[in-house]
This record gives sequence, C-alpha cells and structure tokens, in this order.
Amino acid sequence: MSERLARLITPEIKVISAQDFTVDYIASDATLDCYNEVLIAKGVKFDRFAKNAPFVDSHDYGTIEKLLGSVIEFGVKAGKVVERVKWAADVSPLAALGFKLTESGHLRAVSVGFIPVKYAWSGSPEFAAMAKECGMDIETAAQCRCIHREWMQIELSACIIGANPSALAKAFKDGALQERDLAAIGFAGDNEFEFLQLAAGSYDGADALQRLQIKLELQRIYRARSLSSASSSTPHHHAPGGDGEAKRQAEQRAADLRELAAALKAVPRVPAAS
Repeated sequence: MSERLARLITPEIKVISAQDFTVDYIASDATLDCYNEVLIAKGVKFDRFAKNAPFVDSHDYGTIEKLLGSVIEFGVKAGKVVERVKWAADVSPLAALGFKLTESGHLRAVSVGFIPVKYAWSGSPEFAAMAKECGMDIETAAQCRCIHREWMQIELSACIIGANPSALAKAFKDGALQERDLAAIGFAGDNEFEFLQLAAGSYDGADALQRLQIKLELQRIYRARSLSSASSSTPHHHAPGGDGEAKRQAEQRAADLRELAAALKAVPRVPAAS
C-alpha cells in the first residue's frame, strides 16, 4: 500500500507570532480521526518531508498559488507530533486569508498527507498488539478500523478552498474578514457574497450532491481569480467568439450561481450544536 492518504489532526493550535505568521499545530497520539483510524505519533518518518516540508491548501499541488507556506520545525514531543508553520501571508493572498482565519479562531484543523508504512486493520493478528502498544483503551479499539504504526509524512494542509464554507462565512460575519479579504481570493459582487452566506447556512443540511456543488463553486471562484491574475500579466489573446463568447459564459455562470443559490435556500437548516 503506497497510496497517499490524508487525515485530519487534532485542532490544538498556538499562534507563536502574528508578525512572522508562525503557528504551532499539535497532533495527539492515539486519537481517532474522522476515518476511525489512528496515526501513532512516534511512528512518523520525516525523511521525505524534510526535503521541502510544504504547507498547502487542501492537499492541492496543482498550482504554486496553493502553496500556503512551509513547515519550519517538526518533531515528536511528549508523545505528540508538533509542527511549526510559517504562513506565506506576506506574499500570498490565500495564505493571508488562511492566517487571518487561523488567528481569529475560525480555521483550526489541519490535515496531514502521508504514505502508510506499517499498519494493521481491525481483526488482523497484528491489530491487538499495536492497540496495546499505543495504550489504546477497549472502547477506542472497538471503534478503530486501522492503526498506522509507521507512516511517512508528505505534506501538511490547511483546508481553505473547497472545504466547509462555514469558517469563511462566520469570519466575515464576525468581522474577522472584510470584503477586501474575500475579494483577494475571488469573491466579487453581491451574488457571490450571497452564495457564501447561503452555502454556510445550508452546508450541514445539504445532501452529498449539493455539498459537492458548493465545493466546486468555491473552487471555481478561486480559480477564476487565479486565471484573472495570470491573464493580467500575459499578453491578451481573444478566444474564439471574442467578447461575445466571454459575455455569454459570464451570463451562463451567473445563471448557474442563481440556480444553486435557489436550491440552497430550500435546504432545511440544521440547528448549531450547543
């Protein structure tokens, strides 16, 4: 098994310096993740990670704009994986947004990308021995489906674009983000701001298809901003159809966004957990 996997690590964070944009992230040992799996802290291998130690958005390596910064310190301390991140908030609009969300407490969790090395599935002969070795209690062992005794970290991710939009919307509502902050990553106009609010309010009650549509729209908003930035720095070439085709595409996108917004208005709202 050599596929890359991603796991949410416990959102225990500490902003070290707002001036240097540095944050410590701590992953506790033997804690079940959302996949009911465990990464044993002392089993982490940093050999490959140490060569670059990238901090990216949503495990996306597709463009340089998704590089949010670097992990400048990493290790295992007191049975926990501790990683210090330096956000590239001074040069990247997306990183600046991510750091603001982190500093204000609206973005806490990060996700570790890794390759499994030694692991045991529930029910296998090795599972009980691994569970005992990491001090797992009976209740946790009953829920756990896989223990990763050794794993090779590849990267660390924040989830800004393509994730649950609630963090963006709540930060905007609370005043931690301004319109200019969202505009820097692509939000422009009343339709897109309305979409963000609707997406945040309906996400928990939305079905799988609607959640996918929300994520794709968030990604499209950011991608449109990225393409716009790229085209402004390169010679302009008219696409087939010229300005008329561009206008048609803009009108179609606006219609699609209105249709999605209408669907989200009909989604039952799920009361916030107390």
